[in-house]
Amino acid sequence: MNTHENLEYNTERDQMILPEYGRHFQKLINSIRKITDLEEQRVYIEKTIDLIIQLFPQSKSVDNYREKLWHDVFYMAHFGLDVLPPSGVRPTLEDQMLRPEKLEYPQHKLKYRHYGYNVSSLVQKALGMEEGPIRDEFTEVIGSYMKMAYRLWNKEHFVSDEVIKQDLLTMSKGKLVVDEEKDLDSLLSSQTNKRYTNQTSALNPPPKWKSKKRPKSMSQPRNPKSRMR
Repeated sequence: MNTHENLEYNTERDQMILPEYGRHFQKLINSIRKITDLEEQRVYIEKTIDLIIQLFPQSKSVDNYREKLWHDVFYMAHFGLDVLPPSGVRPTLEDQMLRPEKLEYPQHKLKYRHYGYNVSSLVQKALGMEEGPIRDEFTEVIGSYMKMAYRLWNKEHFVSDEVIKQDLLTMSKGKLVVDEEKDLDSLLSSQTNKRYTNQTSALNPPPKWKSKKRPKSMSQPRNPKSRMR
């Protein structure tokens, strides 16, 4: 009966402040908190931090990891430690309660949301260009990109070039037109091959061949007929 009476149950234990470190570290820090000698308290905290680093070596790459552990030790000790961290700044509960500002998600009113915001930006850029062959070629690039984006998110559905061209015409209010004879798949493949060729030629420039001259001998061979004279 005495053995059962000495057992501790989680429902009767104190709540852990940082469960990722475990209850043994929580008990260890509670004992360190009771140490009155400041130098001895600092030594025990340093040893505890070294032990945490050994148990969690995958977190060594975190910036200012040791300073973070000092803050966690103060937090687990209810900020009741008397020593100062190596940074010289005592962590407080207010620091723990700080939260970064919420980033607002950009909202764009798009009629054709399945093409994405980039396509809408490209259409607006094309509308700002002067009419001519450059704008026509850029319009074809937009059409091929729209078909690629459509396939990326709708792999199970077939889409024809006529649908893409009509959507582009609607998005540009009838100002951007792709020739009916243009094949968007061939445009995309040709652009990919052209980009691959440019990258390959940039990485592997053709060798510069130089004509090698035969070295001149120091002494010219004598004509054998001159000896017979």
